[in-house]
Amino acid sequence: MNNRSNKDRKSFEQQQYEVLLSSGIAAQKSGDRDQAHDYLTRATEILPTDTRAWLWLSATTDDLNEQREYLEIALAADPNNSAAKRGLVLLSEKLDKERLLDEGHEGIPEQPTEPADVGTSTTYLCPQCGGHTVFDISEGGLACEFCGYVQIAEETSTADKGGQVLDFELPTTRAHRWAEAQHRLVCDQCGAMTLLAEGERIKRCPYCGSQHLISSSETEELIDPQSIALMQIDQGDAVRRIKQWLFSGSFIPDDLRRNVRSSTIRAAYYPFWIFDGTLEMGWTCEVNTGTSRTTQWETQSGVEYENFKDVLIPALKAIDRKKLAAIEPYDLGALVDFNPEHLAGWHTLAYDVSMADASLLAREQVAQTLQRSLGGRVLAGQSRRNLQSGALNWSGITYRQVLLPMWISAYGYRGKVYRVFVNGQTGKVSGDRPQDRLKVVGIAVISIIAALIIIFVVIVFLMRANIL
Repeated sequence: MNNRSNKDRKSFEQQQYEVLLSSGIAAQKSGDRDQAHDYLTRATEILPTDTRAWLWLSATTDDLNEQREYLEIALAADPNNSAAKRGLVLLSEKLDKERLLDEGHEGIPEQPTEPADVGTSTTYLCPQCGGHTVFDISEGGLACEFCGYVQIAEETSTADKGGQVLDFELPTTRAHRWAEAQHRLVCDQCGAMTLLAEGERIKRCPYCGSQHLISSSETEELIDPQSIALMQIDQGDAVRRIKQWLFSGSFIPDDLRRNVRSSTIRAAYYPFWIFDGTLEMGWTCEVNTGTSRTTQWETQSGVEYENFKDVLIPALKAIDRKKLAAIEPYDLGALVDFNPEHLAGWHTLAYDVSMADASLLAREQVAQTLQRSLGGRVLAGQSRRNLQSGALNWSGITYRQVLLPMWISAYGYRGKVYRVFVNGQTGKVSGDRPQDRLKVVGIAVISIIAALIIIFVVIVFLMRANIL
């Protein structure tokens, strides 16, 4: 009975909301802004999570602060609402109207007919002999594979540059010009998408090594990378580091060198998101304001701030994040402006973790960090209890998509395949390697015996001390 009455009540509220919304829209269109504001405000009180009323409310006032407030509430209710995003872009005066895409093009950009016009060259030819060139990490430029001519690439550091403002750059043509022109191949095994310029070929997935690559007709918009960390480790150095790491473990089997199967190694640039901004976290607790003899607890509240920078979020779902964390950190201070020339001869993978989803992960990470440190920040040295965090307020959030270099190797041992990761910028290695169970058990037994001996010696010493 209660369930039915609740459904009837919700149905009545929905009908009431639609009536108020329709009345407000009609009043706004007829020029009666005061009446429209009244109807729409009452509608938001009934159903505050519907974006329509908030969007129309923004049109009922000339106050820029009120307009921003209404649009931000609409965007919070629906982060993908293109109308709210466009309204905030225009309102913020951060962008001019000429840079905006036409209505209806935010999600499905048209494929460019001339890739060269969108800032990328499908092939890079040697100006001296016309041969094919690749980006040579030792030379720092495009090197011809035939005559050896090197054309140094221009590099601009992005260490001191800010990112793009969250929710404001997405609907612009500048945000997705290069990525549109790339051909997309999807790995049928791990799902990773590889971006290739016209004329480029690839046989295996750069991540998992599978040969099952499918040409994708996906038209979803991809945002261009803004920065790139250039590859510093060549293939020979990567192989040497992997061998050194693989055979240096304390628990590796004695026959690993003899029985390890030949490995494959692949290099690629992997997508990441970087976020900067400020978090404001409210708090409340009870503080002892009494004397040494009399305890008197009073409730106090305040705000703590966390200015976060370079929060790095992997943008590829296929990547094992634990393995990735083991080869960090990357030197983000060495990032340079993205230039398609940097990818000549190298493969790059497209992101499948959206900027919006990555933003939520970054905020969760920052909030947890501040939450853990809250006890040491609030009223240090004072007697307090029941410390609780409160509302979160985020401001000044910016983002960048960056490409970071990585080598991945796979090798076999006793019928099992193991994977190794190499940081292409620093050379740090991590991954999977077999362990000799007898060695592991032996070390554990020895450790237990040693601990028991130490405990026995301590007990004997204490007993003799008491006797004396």
